[in-house]
Amino acid sequence: MSEQDKRRGLSRRALLQASGGGVAAAAIVGLGAQPAIAQGTPAAARPVGPLTAAEPHAFTVRTRTTAAGEPGTAKVKILPIARAKFLAGGRFDLRVEVTGIDPVTARIDIDVTGPQGPAKILVGEPQRTSSAADSLEVTYRGVAYSRPGEYRVRASVRSGDGRASAEVNHTVVLAKTPGRKAKNVIFFLGDGMGQPAITAARIMSKGITEGKYHSLLEMDRMEYRGHVGTSGADALATDSANSMSAYMCGHKSSVNAMGVYEANDPNPNKHPHVETMAELLKRTRDMAIGVVTTAEVQDATPAAVFAHTRRRSEYLEIMNQALNPAQMPDVILGGGLASLLPRSQKGSRRNDDRDLVKEFQDKGFAYAQTRKQLNEVLDGKTPDKLLGMFHTGNLNVYLDRQHNKKPEVLGAWDDQPTLPEMTEAALKVLEKHDNGFFLMVEGASIDKMEHPMDGPRVVYDTIEFDQAIGVAKKFAEKHGDTLVVVTADHGHSMSIVGTHDRRDAAGRPGNGVYGDATYPTYVDSNGDGFPDDPDPDVQLFFGWSNHPDHTDDFQHNEVFAQPALLDATGKAVANPNRDPGAELQTGNLPFDQTNCVHTVEDVSVFASGPGAQGFNGFLDNTEVFFGIVNALGIDARR
Repeated sequence: MSEQDKRRGLSRRALLQASGGGVAAAAIVGLGAQPAIAQGTPAAARPVGPLTAAEPHAFTVRTRTTAAGEPGTAKVKILPIARAKFLAGGRFDLRVEVTGIDPVTARIDIDVTGPQGPAKILVGEPQRTSSAADSLEVTYRGVAYSRPGEYRVRASVRSGDGRASAEVNHTVVLAKTPGRKAKNVIFFLGDGMGQPAITAARIMSKGITEGKYHSLLEMDRMEYRGHVGTSGADALATDSANSMSAYMCGHKSSVNAMGVYEANDPNPNKHPHVETMAELLKRTRDMAIGVVTTAEVQDATPAAVFAHTRRRSEYLEIMNQALNPAQMPDVILGGGLASLLPRSQKGSRRNDDRDLVKEFQDKGFAYAQTRKQLNEVLDGKTPDKLLGMFHTGNLNVYLDRQHNKKPEVLGAWDDQPTLPEMTEAALKVLEKHDNGFFLMVEGASIDKMEHPMDGPRVVYDTIEFDQAIGVAKKFAEKHGDTLVVVTADHGHSMSIVGTHDRRDAAGRPGNGVYGDATYPTYVDSNGDGFPDDPDPDVQLFFGWSNHPDHTDDFQHNEVFAQPALLDATGKAVANPNRDPGAELQTGNLPFDQTNCVHTVEDVSVFASGPGAQGFNGFLDNTEVFFGIVNALGIDARR
């Protein structure tokens, strides 16, 4: 070993690895790269007069810390975490982090054993970093377990007189396909769609008299139904990023993270990766990938199909990743144009002059910005790739987009397609691909309206979501080789308590429970599945199990308003412009929360088609991923 290599802290074993091939054990000595500089965090709130309206996910960051260990005490952390499950051949980054050591002289030993002894998965020279004055991290990028079975990863550190070690066990499996394989998968995600949203949608869309529904929702009439646990690696209560990441990767992650395991790197885009559904299916079978959402396409749920980041708000980075061929969806439909426009154009959030619409078009994407343009694109020769950006932000919710249609609400975006229309457009493009496709369809504003406790807007978007499921079911019935899966990423605090009858009394006295919960008087005169009026005399009484201080008259708000705002001290106070004069509902959340928050209870999963039996019973959210790859019969070792 040269003197230069000794100064760099390279062991001979590490040098030998760089020549190619894999090893089962490695010793790495010394300091790698200097700490990265953390990027700025976007502002969480926007001014609204003397008060501010907070984005619902602005406070999902971790604010409470556990007590630190004794200074100078060595500690070892291994990623992926213990009990992680892998598809044989699935790619991931193996990372060992040690703290409480001298990063220049510390030695890390890593040993991997499998069902047949030493497992030679450590390939090439690892990346070595030091994210703090007393830390050393070693990361092997893109490794894989090639054989099924149980594996053990052990790491130990020596630094001066300090010693520490850690060990994790991993399970590796092959896809098991019972019966015929699926060629295509259509995956529906009702964001925040707990059982109350489904029940309310059934009541308002299908009608109920004398205790019996007149008909059922599309999701009610699927072949199999199970329940999914939603907690993440770091917290009992999840957000949309790490819960969707579990579905798309088969691995737990942390709140606000997708496609990564949370590490100590200050750069949110350099945490250790796990292969996403898009990467896996494109790599192993050259399948087409579609993403359809009523949110911005960079939002947590759609982005988790293909992206890797510790911080879900990295919208510009997420769009950069969408242009990477290994991650690139073939169909992208939704909102979020602000992240694609050059900074010189109105509505852009970019800080450069890149025009990502043009960059996608240069890669063969047809482009549409309105419902009319979408229809024109599809009326001609069906394109191989399709980009549809129908709003700079999220699409307007169904009640405002399709029902009220007020110019002051829609602004320039007065020709947005519906979720069923976008689903149909995506399927028309994706079915051209001979190797099959994976399509993700999100009803995003179920969650976005549950946060501010707007029950009617929640339900109309749930009905729209269910009608998109109907589009997919018709496609699946015609083709016979398509698995359709419907689920939610987490629960929410909404419940259906009874009915509110304003003919009896205004406000709280008009709420009917038990025998006083008479049936609601919604009417669907045109048979489109949506009530003509969301505000009849007798309407659903929506309850909320967690909430900030707010006023509530228990009737539909024609004009949307946040329930609470932040005052100058950062404390949530009731919004004086929402239900003024109504009774104050005293909150039960931390004082900085302006919206209701996600809940921990299980959510439902529904499935029909080849492999649907894999979604019966109780599933951890990571098992949804394995249900999909089992149905497709994916061999990730290719």
